[in-house]
Amino acid sequence: MPELLFELGCEELPAHAVASTVQQLRAQITERLTAANIAYGDSQVFATPRRLIVSVAGVEERQPDQQKEVRGPAVKAAYGADGAPSGALQGFCRSQGVAAESVRVEGDYVWILKEIAGRPTHDVLMELLPDSVRALTFDKTMRWGSARMRFARPIRWMLAAFDGAVVPFDIEGVASGLQSRGHRFEYPEEFEATSLEQLLRELRARNVEPDAEVRRSRIVDGARAVTQNQPEMTEALIEENVYLTEWPQALLGEFLPGYLELPEPVLVTAMAKHERFFPVRGADGALTNHFVSIRNGGDEATVRRGNAWVLSARFNDAKFFFDEDRRRTMEDFLAATERMTFQEKLGSVRARADRLASLCAEIAPNHADTSRQAGLFAKADLASGLVSELASLQGIVGGVYAERAGWPAEVCHALRTQYDLGKVTADQPVSLALFVADQVDKLAGYLGQGLVPSGSSDPYGLRRAATVLIEAEWLASRSLGLHGLLESALKLYRSQGVELDSDKAIAKTEEIMASRYGVLMPEARYDLLEAAMGLEVGYSAMDAHGIRERLAKVTALAQDPLLVQTASRPLNILSAAKKKGIEPTATLVVSDLESEPGADLATKLREGVGPQELVQPINAFFDQTMIMAEDERVRGARLALVAEVAQVLTQAGDWTKIVVDG
Repeated sequence: MPELLFELGCEELPAHAVASTVQQLRAQITERLTAANIAYGDSQVFATPRRLIVSVAGVEERQPDQQKEVRGPAVKAAYGADGAPSGALQGFCRSQGVAAESVRVEGDYVWILKEIAGRPTHDVLMELLPDSVRALTFDKTMRWGSARMRFARPIRWMLAAFDGAVVPFDIEGVASGLQSRGHRFEYPEEFEATSLEQLLRELRARNVEPDAEVRRSRIVDGARAVTQNQPEMTEALIEENVYLTEWPQALLGEFLPGYLELPEPVLVTAMAKHERFFPVRGADGALTNHFVSIRNGGDEATVRRGNAWVLSARFNDAKFFFDEDRRRTMEDFLAATERMTFQEKLGSVRARADRLASLCAEIAPNHADTSRQAGLFAKADLASGLVSELASLQGIVGGVYAERAGWPAEVCHALRTQYDLGKVTADQPVSLALFVADQVDKLAGYLGQGLVPSGSSDPYGLRRAATVLIEAEWLASRSLGLHGLLESALKLYRSQGVELDSDKAIAKTEEIMASRYGVLMPEARYDLLEAAMGLEVGYSAMDAHGIRERLAKVTALAQDPLLVQTASRPLNILSAAKKKGIEPTATLVVSDLESEPGADLATKLREGVGPQELVQPINAFFDQTMIMAEDERVRGARLALVAEVAQVLTQAGDWTKIVVDG
């Protein structure tokens, strides 16, 4: 059966977008084929910075013929008094290409069964492929030339072949054809391809490796082969180089040994983050003055010299700022943050330091002194020259400078890891305290002003702040008292003369945190997660530890449908009574129940039996006892018992949220 081959050629796409975009393109094409009722087989994708390739095998040559029910005029309007077809019916039949005798009457209308001939797939693709391209989405887009369409990068060519023939269409003046292009500099001439096999073969002959996994292997194996030492290859940096190159070749470079005097994080950041080079470590684990770059062509000696020059220039700038910073103390940096604004209405970075210090001491009272010190100096390095040069080293630089000053190890670690919870463990209370305080202060300040995320817009990263607070509480494996910490943060703002809407800040924090659990626990059933959150029975979305514990309990207990049905009854009864303004008595007096099953249930509660052991006595009580008795004393006592039952059962969550199959 015919093959569909589509290659979208562009200027270099952002490395982080290539893999996801080619998957988007495949999904857009195959979903549209399905919608057009065109059968197809397996699909494959290949991607480089300059091209997205989708191949679909076994595509049907045309759509199948279809029959469609079409409604005509009402029966009253379709026929005259003598039963003859009216002008309205005859006009309808002419428009549909059928005879009036072929209509049938059903209900109040006449109907026809219309035959719709399937279109050739080739013709469908002329609309389907450009629509698929226009449907692609990116974080950032641009226009180019006179184009009105927005895309990540300018489109330069499109190879569109079906069964070996071109599928003609046009996007922003670029016409589709059967031509592709090789390596930008080494093989820029066009060549023709009509099948995936031919395209892959011709690309490889022109120094383009279209398979990302092959490029990955070349990068990893090549980096190890060019040095006797150990290149430091993180998965993220490997992935970035995979989608920065079409024909990757590893190249060993070096820089002046004197730059090794710079702090290691500065060296690694300049090499890996800014230049996409792999640092190289010796047998002792220390950095050497070598690095591995991945070139995408060009003369080897020229590229090596250029890499060394660029890296040395960056190191030289860093060394200048580092030497300047060494003349100042952490206290100097802290004082300088008085002139730095945290947020227009929330004061200076220096004022924030005092708030963080207080919050940290509250979060880790057993380590109050070191926690307060970590909070106070957490943002001091923002005033350093090295952070102004390498902004991604925020916090890390502070940790390095604190270590040089001889500060406690736990304070130095807290400063270094304040932006990366993945480097914090549960037995590092100072680091955990600083991380939590940072997010709580941010949520209180921004939400207290009403700066709430909306839609996909979250300019202040408040959803992320809520997410990492949940993760922090899970890491701690205990409640951190986030609700109380948020109130403390709001009080600290007020003590500095910053007026915020505390109620809104708390309510919106609850709302945002509630929305994050489904993202963090996609494997959890939605109804069980809602039950575990228990927002309608008094639990808080800020209690991440409690929610995770309840989810485990309710997931196990929900395997028993009878328990679920039984556990819902007390909650439903209390809800109905509350709507009528009827409240249980404050204290349960068993003799006031005037119910033997009620007394038995009360005994079971006093014995502390588990939810499953309560099923039979709960049902016996409800089945044999009128809860809403006429006698106010008896009714109040029975509702008090129901409330006690509900309190025990809701320790696992809100049972009314659980969906029982069947």
